[in-house]
Amino acid sequence: MTEPPEHGTQEQTPADVARMLVPAPASPFAPGDPLPNLEMWVLVRKLGGGGFGEVWLARHERKGEAAVKFCTDPKARHKLVTHERTVVARVMKHGGNHPNVVPLLECNLSGEIPWLMYEFVAGGTLAEAVAEWRDLPPPRRLGRAVRTLYALTGALSTFHRLDPPLVHRDLKPQNILMAGSTPRITDFGIGGAALAAHGGKPDEGSDLAVPVPTLLQTAGSSRYAPPEQMFGSAPDPRDDVFALGVIAYQLVLADLKAIPGPDVADELRALRIPAELVSLIVKSVALDPQRRPKDATVWDTKLAELVRKKTAGSGIRPALPPDPSKDEPTEELEVLSESEITASAVTQTLDVAARGRWYSRPAGQPGAEWQLVATTPAAVKVVPGEVYRFSINSSATAADAKAVAALAGLGSLRYLNLSYCAAITDKVLAKLPDFPGLRQLFLRGCANVTDTGLLHLHKLGALLTLELTDCAHVTPAAMNALQKAIPRCKIQR
Repeated sequence: MTEPPEHGTQEQTPADVARMLVPAPASPFAPGDPLPNLEMWVLVRKLGGGGFGEVWLARHERKGEAAVKFCTDPKARHKLVTHERTVVARVMKHGGNHPNVVPLLECNLSGEIPWLMYEFVAGGTLAEAVAEWRDLPPPRRLGRAVRTLYALTGALSTFHRLDPPLVHRDLKPQNILMAGSTPRITDFGIGGAALAAHGGKPDEGSDLAVPVPTLLQTAGSSRYAPPEQMFGSAPDPRDDVFALGVIAYQLVLADLKAIPGPDVADELRALRIPAELVSLIVKSVALDPQRRPKDATVWDTKLAELVRKKTAGSGIRPALPPDPSKDEPTEELEVLSESEITASAVTQTLDVAARGRWYSRPAGQPGAEWQLVATTPAAVKVVPGEVYRFSINSSATAADAKAVAALAGLGSLRYLNLSYCAAITDKVLAKLPDFPGLRQLFLRGCANVTDTGLLHLHKLGALLTLELTDCAHVTPAAMNALQKAIPRCKIQR
């Protein structure tokens, strides 16, 4: 996969031609080879390659598939092994806790050829998705752009808030995978490390980034990198903010060749883009880094305000950003009966004290999109003819978890996402049989859920989907017993 030419590019440079004439080196790996220093994993096929190295699909008999990035370039290998161990450790610590980031699962920096193992995401990139948006009416295209940006800024802000912050430094549509409609960013921190190994000159065809599972692309390409990064500046969250501004501009236009110029504000206003989004884009692509938002938290906050404003100002809720969650593609809600649709006879106000997001959609329409109602804690209205979804904040406390239990008895609550929340324990799961309408339950990465907690779920006979991936203290035997108890349920492990 190659990127489209930038505006003003008329022909290939001599360096481009020279690189095309150099034959690709033979791969040191072959299908069927064991993964070095982790021999239970077997290489299946090569997914891509470039100057930095190669990406392979690997398979484990019990753990499934993963994508492995081998670092074969000598300069980048030296940088990764000698200077970036701390970065890799931080990526592994923090990178697996956000549903819009492809987590770094394992690494081997001591072997002859260092490698990094990522969760395998079988899907296309945002670049490919944008190409499919071009024929959409502008309002629908804008809706998809806002949904995507809202998820991306949530992930970026999480990493930018760390001390010190983790900066991607090679954010672009080709490095964002689409798991269904959910964007997932690859390679936090690692792209910058590799880039530094090549002297910070990303337009020299170093092919350092690792969009898994697609082909390797050029790191820090000039279309998305701010000027100071191109001259070797130290990583800063404003690098990612600049890239985010360019990506946002391209998404609303559905054109990856588009580069924001001096007339970007007038151009976007002519397309009737919301003023808040126009302002974010204009400030983010400023040449002076001090004029840009300091990090992605500004984007996340402003987009949340825009969402609330548009929701409150209209009797019909627009297609708003879903909670950034990887469980979206697994949803398989059955069509509700008329008795279920009319189960709630009156409108009531409900105080949702737990931190998270509250959504609704019409009952009996499983294909309809979830619409964001409120970021909680907040008072929400429970309306006849609607069903509801709640996604807890991954940093929620025990008090938040207790507040989730207080929702017991609400028959129109169909979908509960408690993923990646350490406050979710067996004691919380003991309350779930009191949720009569529950059809979808997601417990991915809940480290404090054990086999004892799963015993309480045996009573959820109407449950259709349950995710238990990365629940380290849940055994296969307990999951098998649960599957026998609720055979209609699709359990993801």
